[in-house]
Amino acid sequence: MSFAPPIARDGFYYNGDLYVEVGNLNRHKRASIPEITAILRPDLKQSKAVPPKDPVGHWYEAQLIHYGLPPSKDKARAKMRLLEALNTSRLVVPDGITRLEGQLKKEYTAADRKAKAQYKSDMTALGKSDSATAGKKRKLSEPTDTSPATKKAKSSATAASKKIKPTDVGDDHASPNIQTPIGSKTVTKKRTSGSVEKKPTVDQQLGLKRKPATKKETKVKKEESDKSAPAPVRPKPTDTKVSIKKPLAVKKEPKVKQESKPSDLPKLGSFDLTSYYRISCPDLEGQWSMFDNHRMSLILRHDSTGVWGNYDLGMFSGILHLNKKPTKASHERIPFKWRGRENSESMMSFGDSCTGEIAFLGDGRIEGVISVYGQCHFSGSTMQVAGPSLRLRQKAADMRQEWDGYNECAYEEAARNRWG
Repeated sequence: MSFAPPIARDGFYYNGDLYVEVGNLNRHKRASIPEITAILRPDLKQSKAVPPKDPVGHWYEAQLIHYGLPPSKDKARAKMRLLEALNTSRLVVPDGITRLEGQLKKEYTAADRKAKAQYKSDMTALGKSDSATAGKKRKLSEPTDTSPATKKAKSSATAASKKIKPTDVGDDHASPNIQTPIGSKTVTKKRTSGSVEKKPTVDQQLGLKRKPATKKETKVKKEESDKSAPAPVRPKPTDTKVSIKKPLAVKKEPKVKQESKPSDLPKLGSFDLTSYYRISCPDLEGQWSMFDNHRMSLILRHDSTGVWGNYDLGMFSGILHLNKKPTKASHERIPFKWRGRENSESMMSFGDSCTGEIAFLGDGRIEGVISVYGQCHFSGSTMQVAGPSLRLRQKAADMRQEWDGYNECAYEEAARNRWG
């Protein structure tokens, strides 16, 4: 159990393990070289082995920092740098990070020891205060009048008073047994000394019981008294009907037909889904000198499964797919998925994290975002391109075939061909 908060320095955190934070409170500890090898170079010979799950992008960024490599928020580029360092035996922890980890460990151990001692002293003081409070409450809750000795004395005194018999103090104070005949039974009543002798009544001598007045008799008397009192005269209902005035009907104002405002977006034509788009992406422009004068583009085709697109962003290229086919121009963006590669090292990218959005504004204009290098925003418009081109001749079926080519087997084969 840890008692001290983590020790932080230079983006690293230590609380028994060394973590690095890569933004948005995403902290990851250093993975060992065998763990990284199992993720980037899984052993395909073991058929029963379950392939490891591909971590999130910021996990790869954290590993680059742990091993002193240049960090990258792009998942494909981060994987490429880790794999390259692994294959060239350069995946080692720098001495500076090792020394920093040792310093943080010493500081955290001392702080944790101090916090643990403080915690124990606080708990001891709390226990003593609780026991003292409980003792005071126990003393206050014990009444002096209801102690066991007092209860025993009272019970013995009560028993003794019951056992005392009345003494004979002359004939007038004697306590004889009085027998009262009730039918054929005899009831014996005893009176204690000092009591005044009561003579039996006539009803008791004759064996009669006088019944007490019941509640029914009182009810009957009340009813008789109620009957004797004159009943209040109630006014007879008259035949007059109460008329309720209805509110005056408010005249409704005549409805004015609102003129339909023309849409600010033009209609979406069929050429919007089967065109060549010249696009711009400020998030990628100027990042790599080899693609400074590159013309980014997007070619769209559609079939029964949706809309297919072949994108070329210089460093990144591949295929995107929309399940939903737009029917009208709108600013609402439609989600899509993409599969492609990073062209400097031909690293493939595919999976659930490869997503984007696109909006068809009509009149051959589009805008959207694609997650090839973080969230990259793009916009573009259709244009006529002269001359034959293999990309321009691509159909939806060709794009779908290229889409299927981005898979795990192709990824492993390309990695083996690249690194041997």
